[in-house]
Amino acid sequence: MKALRYLDPNQLSLEDVKEPVVRNGEVLLKVRACGICGSDVHGALGLTGRRIPPMTMGHEFTAEVVELGMDAAKFKVGDGVIVQPINFCGECINCEQGLTNMCLNKKFFGVLTVDGAMAEYVAVPEKLLYKLPEGTSYEVGALAEPYAVAYGAVKKLEDYEGKSVLIIGAGAIGLCVLQLVKLKNPKQIIVSDLSDARLKVAKEFGADHTINPKNEDYMEAIERYTDGVMIDISIEAVGVQPTANQSIKSLRVGGTSIWVGMSQKEMEINMQDIVCSAREVLGSFNYTHEEFGEVVDIIGNGKMEADKLISKVVSLKEAPQAFDDLHRRPDEFIKIIIDPTK
Repeated sequence: MKALRYLDPNQLSLEDVKEPVVRNGEVLLKVRACGICGSDVHGALGLTGRRIPPMTMGHEFTAEVVELGMDAAKFKVGDGVIVQPINFCGECINCEQGLTNMCLNKKFFGVLTVDGAMAEYVAVPEKLLYKLPEGTSYEVGALAEPYAVAYGAVKKLEDYEGKSVLIIGAGAIGLCVLQLVKLKNPKQIIVSDLSDARLKVAKEFGADHTINPKNEDYMEAIERYTDGVMIDISIEAVGVQPTANQSIKSLRVGGTSIWVGMSQKEMEINMQDIVCSAREVLGSFNYTHEEFGEVVDIIGNGKMEADKLISKVVSLKEAPQAFDDLHRRPDEFIKIIIDPTK
């Protein structure tokens, strides 16, 4: 079969590899759609250490069932499925608490050394599969994963009603966060990003106000839009020092910031901005298996405008150029989907 292999930083190659062997409890899948995540782009550049070559990336995917392994009986050949890509053990202390995203023995498809779905076929444990909702395309279904990342972050707090919410970063995750927060009846949603093109999309998704810190004073804009009261909840979806600090400084006394971006490993934060104003910072990492299932239902119910996130669909052969496009021209694309059947 064909697979897009990450061989070295800045080196992606379409190669012939062996079709995966289906083990007990697994299902062989024909990949129908796989999103290119920002973490894939950074990984392919060798920036994060989260992609160890040689390997096949791809963790945002949908597929068609083509073969059932022993003890796999939940689905039938021909079924369309959405894949939850975190393979959890179900037995460790974290799994016992329902924190499958924190599984001590987890293997994440398309991350580190685990081959993912930028290939024609992949074998996946049946427990990780959800039926593709009726009327949902394979391309939209592949967006369940980024929506689940956003959903896990939004669920860190229960009460958004009547609150001023700031979302920092209008990439795919930030825009997913925006749509999910809209369902919570906030007073207003403000979105900040350095790209006017992405801020335009945020407006289309329902942002009340947008801020481009390149074009105006960030804190003055926050004060103006909140009448000096400042922000109740900020959600940081970039993960670098300037935006992390913005997410804290923009909060009112006692406000909460949720961090879901993690582009930069280490950064300098003014602790007095947190402690002296009794602010909170909550980290959010991916999603639990249960949360992923809830997101599949949300997408299936048509509550998200997921199709608007898709910038284009490419073949495996075209995928290296798509990676380059996302790296060099990020303002022009939100989500590029790979269709290995093209």
